[in-house]
Amino acid sequence: METPAASREPAAAGEDRLSELPDCLLTDVLSRLTSRQAARTSVLSRRWRPLWRAVPCVDIDRREFRTSEAIDIYADDPDPDVFRARHHEQIFRRVEDWEAFEDLADRLLPPHGAPPLDTLRLRVACDDFRPGCRWIRRGLGRRPVAFHLSCDNDMSLSFGDNKYPYFPGITLPRKSGTSAPSHLRLEVCHYGFRRLASHSLRKLFIDRCSRECLASGVLAIAAPRIASLHINGHPPPFTAEGGMPDLVEASLAGRAGELGVLRSLRHSRSLNLSGFSTAALLIGDEDHGEGFPVFHNLRALVLDGCDVGVRCQVLRRFLRNAPALETLVLTLRDCAFPGSGSRARSKKTKARPGEEAPSAADPCRPTAYECRNLKSIELEFCEGHAVAGELARALADISKEVVRPVESSVQDGKRKVIISFT
Repeated sequence: METPAASREPAAAGEDRLSELPDCLLTDVLSRLTSRQAARTSVLSRRWRPLWRAVPCVDIDRREFRTSEAIDIYADDPDPDVFRARHHEQIFRRVEDWEAFEDLADRLLPPHGAPPLDTLRLRVACDDFRPGCRWIRRGLGRRPVAFHLSCDNDMSLSFGDNKYPYFPGITLPRKSGTSAPSHLRLEVCHYGFRRLASHSLRKLFIDRCSRECLASGVLAIAAPRIASLHINGHPPPFTAEGGMPDLVEASLAGRAGELGVLRSLRHSRSLNLSGFSTAALLIGDEDHGEGFPVFHNLRALVLDGCDVGVRCQVLRRFLRNAPALETLVLTLRDCAFPGSGSRARSKKTKARPGEEAPSAADPCRPTAYECRNLKSIELEFCEGHAVAGELARALADISKEVVRPVESSVQDGKRKVIISFT
């Protein structure tokens, strides 16, 4: 029996069936391209000419306007005249690239009369800050649901004695008008606000950014509906106002947790902490009088390069207060484990800030951690690390049965151990 598909007449040569699709489908297809790629479809036919302007996503990427073939002005050891000619040609190409980039951005982000946006993505270079601020202001005026900003820095700059990367140029306006994006992504840029308050914000991603005023770099976040929080890459300390009851995943690095934000993250299902000190992880235990927070929803925990304490206080608290924990990844970056060595075994050892002095009646050392849902623990540390002490004892307090044999391997002087549980 001949199927309906087989009985159809073959399409005529050169027939354009794609253009017969409705505008809503074609603009959805174009929204998955960058704006420059979408604009190029206007040459296909008269049907396609106006479509790229109706796409609800503006994606402007400075990298698309860099000259594909760079000129090597030093090739073949040229004489001064050849060198100058090549240098002038290189400058001319860069100017042409910039003018094409600016023309497209101005056409896509006119000052008035543009419809609302679903997504605004803007990637600029560090020297594009003046027109970049103009495009940000116009783009936010179109009330995008998601706003992504990143700044490429081609210059090798550092700031201060800490050698933190310093990225000049892009500054978000302090007043965002009527815009209320639910997704905000900032990469390698300055921001000019001290407090970020939004009832609509669901996802916040800040990576390698710095405040315009570095003297008071604390960032306050008031976003009660936030579900995804990522603050990494030499971040500023931040405080959370009003809690984050809808939080699903969080990833924080170093200074982001200096002011004690662990309690605000207690609703998260996935938690990735990098470079935290013991004091930062335990801050607030005594201040709030409530002890270490309970993570009822936590399924996955990553402690990457964090100081877990002389007697693994941080690790023990998580094992005790995360009853639904399924996977734990612990990476020790420093080869001098905070509980190892003769100094740690000495009775004169003093606890660091945020750590208790050794005590046989320590409440953070129960006879067993139930961890009923625990499936695996992954450890990574320098070969020869003294983990047979406090770390091993902390893990031995887990009541679940370990699957034997335990996986263990060594690569580049680092040992990786994977412990599975039944």
